[in-house]
Amino acid sequence: MLDRIHKKVFVNKTKGQNFMLLLALFFIFQVCFSLVLKNLYIFEKASLEAGLEYKFNFIRFVPALLLVLANVVLTMVVRTKGFLYIILVMILIFFVFPSAILFANIKNLDFRIFLSHEAFFLTALWIGKVRIKISSKSLGIDQSRKLLLYTIVIGVIPFLVLYLPYINLKNLFLQEIYETRALMVAKVNNIYTDYTYSWFNKILIPILFVFGLYFRNRKTVLISIFLLIFLFLCGAHKAVFVGLIMVLILYRFDYYKKAQYLVAFIIIVAIGSLGLSLLFDNDFAMVMTIRRTIFLPALLDVLYFDLFDGNHLLWSETFNGLFIEYPYEHSHAYIVGEVYFKDVKWGANNGLISDGFMNFGMIGVFINVLIVSFYFSVLNQLNISSRFFGVFFLLFFVIISSSLSTVMLTHGGILLLLGAFVFLKNTRDKMSI
Repeated sequence: MLDRIHKKVFVNKTKGQNFMLLLALFFIFQVCFSLVLKNLYIFEKASLEAGLEYKFNFIRFVPALLLVLANVVLTMVVRTKGFLYIILVMILIFFVFPSAILFANIKNLDFRIFLSHEAFFLTALWIGKVRIKISSKSLGIDQSRKLLLYTIVIGVIPFLVLYLPYINLKNLFLQEIYETRALMVAKVNNIYTDYTYSWFNKILIPILFVFGLYFRNRKTVLISIFLLIFLFLCGAHKAVFVGLIMVLILYRFDYYKKAQYLVAFIIIVAIGSLGLSLLFDNDFAMVMTIRRTIFLPALLDVLYFDLFDGNHLLWSETFNGLFIEYPYEHSHAYIVGEVYFKDVKWGANNGLISDGFMNFGMIGVFINVLIVSFYFSVLNQLNISSRFFGVFFLLFFVIISSSLSTVMLTHGGILLLLGAFVFLKNTRDKMSI
């Protein structure tokens, strides 16, 4: 009983601290945009080609701020499980905050864009609170570890057969990287390895690595690392190790503390980048962090709404001919790059909101928001240990910058959901946090 009381007090205290941090972050984002971001090349180029006028509007800023404040209050006062809580915090940071700032700083910006991001937050909260009866047996955590290990070992056999003859050990020293990539593309063409490559390195092997850390099982940890090194050699893609790095960074602490450290870290990065820009006229840190991860996706939403308003694709790029024939020679990302940045090679990948609007307007946005909110709601009710959050963190970032079909198929969203049912269900209680 006392443990429950202490835990509740701890959670409420942490939520209160996060409330203040989130509000501070929103105002820091506004300062970053006003003083630095709007003057960067990509924003100036978008302004020129899309007719955007950057001008702070206090009349728009007030309602945007009030909605942001209401959202942050909801994260503090509404009781949610830890998984849903940190997802809501991330939706605020990566969707609602930058959208609200663009709404207040771009003259005559389409209000539906900010409305869409706001709807995403509220829908994720609402559906996340709806209890969905999920009846399925869960394995013991050691059984899960063993079954996952066997599944991975069997699953990588085709990689051994197809890629082993072309392995270049110089890649371990970051030599001949591009030569190896070109060789692998020329020599190996297999639909199984094409699809499962990211499934193994971003989802399955990082999950196995967490089990190895938890059980302090050196064999499992070493096998996980060895397999990731092998997959790296199969294509010389350094991103293979991203899943492992994120798992290590986010392994400790519960969801509430993770959210706090995430917000605090972004505040530090934003202030540091702002200082470099203002004091030393060096925008590199701002470009590589706050611009790329926070504001670029929001700006691309603006461009997608501009280009595809009344010109919806009806999922023709994914299911060509189902409703209409795909009307362009290149993929949508290259079309946006060509129209607004005068370079067809400039792949302007879109995320959840703009993908929905591009395909079916606001109805498409609503469909995407419902699907993703339901997805997170199901995961929330599986009682997954926060030790595995690094894997879900990667998936969230894919949602920011990829179409929904790509997220679920190519990047393994469906696989992760199935894996959560089989390997991760009820691990929160079994693995302490």
